[in-house]
Amino acid sequence: MDISFTVFNSIFDNKTEKRMNLSDFDAFEKFLFKLSKEKKSSKKDAVLISPATYQPDTTRANVNVVEWSGWCAVDVDDFVYDGELKDGIIERTGNWRFICYSTASSTTALPKFRIVFPLTRKIQNAEIPAFNYALQNALGNLGDEQTKDLARMYYIPADYAGAFNFIFIGGSHYVDPDALMKEYPYAQKANLNNFFDRLPDEIQRQIIEHRKGQMDNTNVVWTSYRDCPFFPRNLEAEYRTISNTGWYHKMYQ
Repeated sequence: MDISFTVFNSIFDNKTEKRMNLSDFDAFEKFLFKLSKEKKSSKKDAVLISPATYQPDTTRANVNVVEWSGWCAVDVDDFVYDGELKDGIIERTGNWRFICYSTASSTTALPKFRIVFPLTRKIQNAEIPAFNYALQNALGNLGDEQTKDLARMYYIPADYAGAFNFIFIGGSHYVDPDALMKEYPYAQKANLNNFFDRLPDEIQRQIIEHRKGQMDNTNVVWTSYRDCPFFPRNLEAEYRTISNTGWYHKMYQ
């Protein structure tokens, strides 16, 4: 499968017409290795690339993304491992093929890097959140949360001045989005207007456990919905504002 990516001159560049196409992931790998040898004083001197393709004549925004074109990446900033870095990554990625390269802020004390994976197919816009969720879970939440952005772009590899620079490969199997999303199904959150529902799952779990620990009255009784402390008052108020047949439609949604 061919590989393509959108090129951005800087983090402030939002024009999406600059694209490069390569024959396959092997060609992409050679391209990244070649870039990794070019000296850069800082990441400000480097361009950025994204797997996202965009609607014609649009700017870089999640809503304008059409698909991810045959590859994806995760950023890793705080990976704790024993022994060799490559071995630690393979423990997470299994037999997936990958290219791992350092970022401009990487140090010997704290290596920071990006892992690029080939995909068995392109991923459409509507699938990307579910795929990201599955990928993060499969990797044990190894990647940076920001890489959930559909329009995410990544600095290219380079020989950055003052950084701990490296690039290496591993594995052989392409990531199968369908198998991955089946193994880690994504449950779309129903109420994104609710602050709690917009929080990451782990923080939600911590808040719930904290609330449980603060409960000092576990003997709760009620006679009807009117005095039930668990009844959704906001939903009741919404129902009371609905008239005619719309009330029945709302009740059975």
